Amino acid sequence: MKDAGVHLRGIKKSFGAIDVIRGVDMDIQRGQFAVFVGPSGCGKSTLLRMIAGLEDTSDGQIAIGDRDVTHEDPADRGVAMVFQSYALYPHLSVYENMAFSLRLAKRPKAEVDEKVREAAGILQLVEHLDKKPAQLSGGQRQRVAIGRAIVRAPEVFLFDEPLSNLDAELRVQMRLELARLHKALGATMIYVTHDQVEAMTLADTIFVLQGGYVQQSGAPLDLYDDPSNRFVAGFIGSPSMNFLDATVSGHGDNGVTATLTGQPDISFDIPLVDRPAHGARIALGMRPEHLQVTEGQGLRVTVDVAEELGGVSYQHGTLDGGEPVIFQQTGARHGMHGTIQTVTPDPGRIFVFDAEGDRIR
Repeated sequence: MKDAGVHLRGIKKSFGAIDVIRGVDMDIQRGQFAVFVGPSGCGKSTLLRMIAGLEDTSDGQIAIGDRDVTHEDPADRGVAMVFQSYALYPHLSVYENMAFSLRLAKRPKAEVDEKVREAAGILQLVEHLDKKPAQLSGGQRQRVAIGRAIVRAPEVFLFDEPLSNLDAELRVQMRLELARLHKALGATMIYVTHDQVEAMTLADTIFVLQGGYVQQSGAPLDLYDDPSNRFVAGFIGSPSMNFLDATVSGHGDNGVTATLTGQPDISFDIPLVDRPAHGARIALGMRPEHLQVTEGQGLRVTVDVAEELGGVSYQHGTLDGGEPVIFQQTGARHGMHGTIQTVTPDPGRIFVFDAEGDRIR
């Protein structure tokens, strides 16, 4: 089968004196669902637009399969893009919107009809083909926009935050539909979002961007379980990881002892292969689900907000030194607001970062 992977080498993009993409290398294999995720301004949409040909590269090479498309026109790249706004023609029916690009390309009428109806079947739009966009829900309109891309049979689908305009319930529904669509088509898809929940649930591979660089890439759970730096650790996961400042106060055979900054009575023995020097300043990362309510010594958390979600609850509070902490309770049905709880982390689940934010393993 034809290689429709996307391969970037040394990609850079500058707007005047501002460097937006500072040197990106990546390989997205044929048939993968890749997600670019990161905060606003990290360069993820710019990178997607460069793959589409809507932005010129300042440096580097973009290849789709074995074709160098760095300087090709968007129409010649074999990609189709779905934008945040549906960009449908309001005076045309669903059928006519989906058929528009094929008719523009002067494809035979029978071919147009076959492709539109095939795409409508995949997207459950058959009964809506005669309607105008104004008669559709937001989720249905977004499916029409996706159908307009499907009929072109592109090598690569590009999605630029396509669910941002939908309400919470529709976002969940459309996430599932996009996952099913990917399995049905088996096409290469690249998806941009700032929502790490979308990234975790949709992606085969996530590329975490920040500051114009790829901070880390990999399978969703690999990034969650083994982040390479503090930024990735804090960005992947909801609620976010807790971070507490500490100092290396001792060395053992299998790791170090870390003492919390400003709280000399609270220390943890942490297994590490690479042991920082005695007195080194470090940060300890603890996910909310890895903190357990216990008796005796631990982190004293004054709970000020309790998010009761039914199956789980998230308790938000502060330590005696004022540091914010979130811990998870499973099946809790009683509010902890205003109480003081002692929580203890699993030492094997404590992530350690140096002063620059790099992971220490």
